[in-house]
Amino acid sequence: MDSITAIAHGIDNPLLQLIGMALDSSAIYGILVLALIIIGENRDGKRKKIIASLAVALVLATALKYLMAHERPCAGEQWCPEDYSFPSLHATVAFALMIGFLNKGSFPYYLAFALFVSFTRLNLGVHTFLDIAGALPIALIAYYLTDIIWREKDG
Repeated sequence: MDSITAIAHGIDNPLLQLIGMALDSSAIYGILVLALIIIGENRDGKRKKIIASLAVALVLATALKYLMAHERPCAGEQWCPEDYSFPSLHATVAFALMIGFLNKGSFPYYLAFALFVSFTRLNLGVHTFLDIAGALPIALIAYYLTDIIWREKDG
């Protein structure tokens, strides 16, 4: 285990772990992400573009997850998710969301959200720093691909 992962995993804070477990729920996380899109963006077209980029990011990250087939750091534990570790889907979505707000004044809040989500994945012990770091380029590629498609659609 790398030192960043070890430090994050070593922080024993019940509130942080409770929030991390809540974010682990796909339903709760999905609702939160949709709420952040609705709160942060008032243009329907841009909302749709962000949602499309999240979908592209999820497809790319899921495909890569099964191609790479990296075992989770918590493998063997009863509570550990059964799928693979690299890349973190939670971090990929959080980073793709963050990128959608890059040119807005609210960007620092979305950056903080992405970093917090990523930290909770390390703290829970379900991902390593590499899993989190690998999520960022996937999110960038997904948003870029979506942007190209969006421009062609509107052009």
